[in-house]
Amino acid sequence: MTLDKQDNRTIQTFEQTVQSVPEIAECYLMSGSYDYLMLVQVSDTAAYERLHRDVLTSLPGVSRISSHFALRAVTAQT
Repeated sequence: MTLDKQDNRTIQTFEQTVQSVPEIAECYLMSGSYDYLMLVQVSDTAAYERLHRDVLTSLPGVSRISSHFALRAVTAQT
């Protein structure tokens, strides 16, 4: 997720709104090419499409969304 501005107001509004979306399980402020990394939990790709169309693109300050899907876990350690 990339925001259109990096000012305090945009960041605060974005982060407060993200916390109210139940499908967003995790959200991290990042360094590098993207401003935020999110882990979303949905039942299938159709549910993700609805989330993307109806919620993620409407988050305040969003200018770009890049989505990636894991095909399978090779190793997963906690």
